[in-house]
Amino acid sequence: MDYGRTYVDVVIDGEDRTFDLTDLPTLSVGRHPQCTVVLGDDPNVSRKHALVQREGSGEYYLSDLGSRNGTTRNGLPVTAPVPLRDGDSFTIGSHRFVFHQTAPRVEEQEAYQDPTDVLVVERMITILVLDIRNYTGLARELGESRVSEVMNRLFHEAGQLLKRNGSWAQKYIGDAVMSIWVHEEGGSTPREVALLFQSLVQLVEVIARLNSELSLPRPLAFGAGVNSGLAVTGNMGSAGLADHTAMGDAVNKAFRLESASKEVGQELVLGESTFGLLPAAVRPLFTTHTVHLKGYDAPEEVHALGLGDLPGLLEGLER
Repeated sequence: MDYGRTYVDVVIDGEDRTFDLTDLPTLSVGRHPQCTVVLGDDPNVSRKHALVQREGSGEYYLSDLGSRNGTTRNGLPVTAPVPLRDGDSFTIGSHRFVFHQTAPRVEEQEAYQDPTDVLVVERMITILVLDIRNYTGLARELGESRVSEVMNRLFHEAGQLLKRNGSWAQKYIGDAVMSIWVHEEGGSTPREVALLFQSLVQLVEVIARLNSELSLPRPLAFGAGVNSGLAVTGNMGSAGLADHTAMGDAVNKAFRLESASKEVGQELVLGESTFGLLPAAVRPLFTTHTVHLKGYDAPEEVHALGLGDLPGLLEGLER
């Protein structure tokens, strides 16, 4: 499918540079020499700072990779993957990038913009964000080809079990997975949360098996954030290339909760909205922490759990 030419412009060391994305699914930015755009002399740039990634719909999304000083798009902080439109600018350290995407062929543009293909509604959802720990170190030890093989196998199996457990949509962003459960209107809200925790128990089992089968130099491990709330959901793509996703503050916070798991020293962190959906009997399994989530003004209470306690949690939810 023809989406026209896509590229970004940036000035590096006084030189105008253009990076063509037309045939490039991802563009990484950081100080690390393996990044597509290397900003090694900028002290405000992290080693793996940000990622521009093409989705199935042909849209490109900008993600901050947990950088120390953050990323902005059109002057606003990037707290979760955000779409890029022609003319958008984003700032990384002292460098300003401008994104360009020329119009596709007329017939393709019509197919993409057909209003009958796009249904966007606000719904109550619960979001799981799962991030592989020390992916950069693993990639350095295995090499890009081998680590891509490992991640493809993990994401393939993860996608299958998430779908079996009722996930409405999944997105794969670098080394992270975002999975969405839509709460049935008038239905039993905790049911979807139980399916999410069931997925986490099964993901732990999948990763343990892959660690055994693949003889990796270090075991795969992950952290996860879970949040619930209203979000805009729907097919942001077209009938031919569907791109089901959700956008809004509830989604942004799920990504920040995952990052907070490193701070609290537990693999799983729940936001207050999800914690409130749990039966009182299982809440003592969690520890409560006050953290300052990146991009939010006031500290918030979050609730953490180790992966070893997930089976007990699931058992309590099924009673």
